[in-house]
Amino acid sequence: MTPTPLHLDDSGLVREALARASILFTDVDGTLVAPGGVLLADASGAPSLATAEAVVELNRAGLSAVITTGRNRPQCGEITRLLGWRAFIAELGCVVQFDRSQEPEYLMGDWPEDALQPGETPFQAMIRAGALQALTREFPGRIEEHTPWHTDRVATHVLRGNVDRNQAQAALDRLDLPIDIVDNGIVNPPRHTLVGVSEIHAYHLVPRGSHKTTAITRVLERRGLTREDAVSIGDSATDVEMADVTALCVLVGNALDDERVRAAAAARDNVAVTQRQRGEGWAEFVWAWLSARRD
Repeated sequence: MTPTPLHLDDSGLVREALARASILFTDVDGTLVAPGGVLLADASGAPSLATAEAVVELNRAGLSAVITTGRNRPQCGEITRLLGWRAFIAELGCVVQFDRSQEPEYLMGDWPEDALQPGETPFQAMIRAGALQALTREFPGRIEEHTPWHTDRVATHVLRGNVDRNQAQAALDRLDLPIDIVDNGIVNPPRHTLVGVSEIHAYHLVPRGSHKTTAITRVLERRGLTREDAVSIGDSATDVEMADVTALCVLVGNALDDERVRAAAAARDNVAVTQRQRGEGWAEFVWAWLSARRD
């Protein structure tokens, strides 16, 4: 059985990392918000101020938080503004906004400079390359666009379904553009047209070589910080990868429902977990962070 990561309070090393950190990279769905993308609710969806109060105290302490998510740029901009933050990483690391007042930077990974036609976005290039058609042919009825979250994208596609990721990657590898498929964890859309699918996952199509970790490193470099100054929090296996570029990665309690998350966490020694789930777990982390810094 895959071992469970240490709880926040179970390790002096965790507390040391929290005491030094001044910047947080945080996922949104499944981490910061309740089901349905609600901030003012607990993990069950009941009204709650727990997460909002933690946001206020984090801001009051002068600590930085950077949304780091698969959501698109307009969504991240609104979330960042509403929470009083300044920077965000969108579309799984492909779009970096160092400050709301500045133009974004696009990270296209291993794509060559001539990969895009004049005026074309990576999102459009993937359509031209036939990425969506390749996957729907390979998995009829088992994968579709993740509506309505698939709109307003410039660098990635977001899909939903349940497919063999290795088989899907093999289908994409036959295309002219280097495109990777990333499993971003379990989702519960209110409706879908999938056939015979009980557990639904969100999948992102990204330019090969694009990662949240690369974008985090860019933000840290821009601010003159190192990984020892940073912590991260999330709920998926791709979020666990943030442990590779931050001093500590924290998982909210619901993350452990996914065996892939537990396996990814077990492969790293700087991952901890909260007792509570979703936004309540996020708040639990913030209080532990503030406590460690005071001490």
